[in-house]
Amino acid sequence: MEYRKNIRAERTRERLRTAAHRLFLKQGYQATSIDAILVEAGISSKETLYRYYASKEALFIDVLSHLTMEQPGFSVKLAALPTLDDLQSLRQALLQLSHEILSMMYQPGYFPLVRMIIAESPRFPQLGTLFFSTVTQRGLNIITSLLQAARAQQVIAEVDFDAVSRMLLGGLLSYAISGLISAEEQTQPPPLERAEALIEVIMCALTP
Repeated sequence: MEYRKNIRAERTRERLRTAAHRLFLKQGYQATSIDAILVEAGISSKETLYRYYASKEALFIDVLSHLTMEQPGFSVKLAALPTLDDLQSLRQALLQLSHEILSMMYQPGYFPLVRMIIAESPRFPQLGTLFFSTVTQRGLNIITSLLQAARAQQVIAEVDFDAVSRMLLGGLLSYAISGLISAEEQTQPPPLERAEALIEVIMCALTP
């Protein structure tokens, strides 16, 4: 009984999230109303939406999270990263993480949503703040945690972990940024060897 209830709840949440994502891309964040999301999702009651999301902002955050750090399988892949007991294991962990981040950036629906955020941020600055806290900051935290764990094992030198995390995430983004300005949506991540080259440069700075 409880299992079926949970399944129904997740399906309803997915309908709302999918409908909101579709409308955010089509109309923009500000122009998309709660009523429009309900119609798009085929749900008649506002109470149903508010049972899962306290506001349109909360629904937007869930759309962002589902596309990025909370997408199905991501936590499992994080848990499967190598144990950080030497430089080689750190290199492999950063490479695997970089591959997952690039794949995340190039999934359908990610770049169009980022374009929407950039376009609407001048009128609604909170969108940029939400994106940073939901996506960028969480990505930086994951990288920083790996570096701190490696430092705790005395695998790497004492460096500015925030600066290194930003270098890696920013470097990966530079390979993917063409998706924001290209007329045709790119569907494949950049060659993994580019991430390898970036990580090799960073490893030089981390080596004691």
